[in-house]
Amino acid sequence: MEIHSLSRKKVFWSKVGISFAALLVFFALRPDAPLDVLDTIHAQYQMRIVSPSLIRNYVASHSARKLQIGAGTNNLAGWLNTDIEPTADQAYLDASVPFPLPDSSFRYVFSEHVVEHIPYEKADVLFKECYRVLAPGGRIRIATPDLTRFIGLFAEHPSAEVADYIKRKEARHRWPNTPDPAAYILNMQMRSWGHQFVYSPAMLRAALARAKFEEITEYKAGQGDDPALAGVEARPHSVYREMNEYETMVFEAVRR
Repeated sequence: MEIHSLSRKKVFWSKVGISFAALLVFFALRPDAPLDVLDTIHAQYQMRIVSPSLIRNYVASHSARKLQIGAGTNNLAGWLNTDIEPTADQAYLDASVPFPLPDSSFRYVFSEHVVEHIPYEKADVLFKECYRVLAPGGRIRIATPDLTRFIGLFAEHPSAEVADYIKRKEARHRWPNTPDPAAYILNMQMRSWGHQFVYSPAMLRAALARAKFEEITEYKAGQGDDPALAGVEARPHSVYREMNEYETMVFEAVRR
């Protein structure tokens, strides 16, 4: 009876997948197809059909599992790369709600410049879910902008490092030369790119501790002690390298 029920479920979801695909083809071939409808169908197909299959295959084929949240263009070999707007070979994952992943199933979790896009109250879900899916002894690595570094731009006598950062930041984003560049940069950092909450080291450390993580350690961007996490960040290897060294903090923590 149980086997028969499972078979019926497989048939059902297979038909659902065919239905999604048929809708995609139907709308794609129509010259007047509404783009918002097509995008919605594609997103639902990716979330409900493609992503569960990618996750199942990854979990079944990897013993030392590693999860990247918010991969963007930085797909890492040997990792389950996820994103809320997934591209090819990425699974759909909304980091502000419970993850569609088994308990204690991953050795590593990594996220670069993602948590600042989640409202403060919902970020607790992210950290608790990371703790849940990590196996005992598993490690999390979080890279995110450091609020205190932006506050440091307001120093009465800016250091050469601060002056260089301001110059690079304005040039990279083609921002206007304002009377108070520190104020402009801080406002843009807090409000642009979908940012919801920018952490200080104390706030991020407390969020990890609330999720029951231990051995919470801060590192400079691109640095760390665990070889499995060496080189996983994209920004230290990009045109943002110098700016990233100034504005980004990295924390690692362990589930016990």
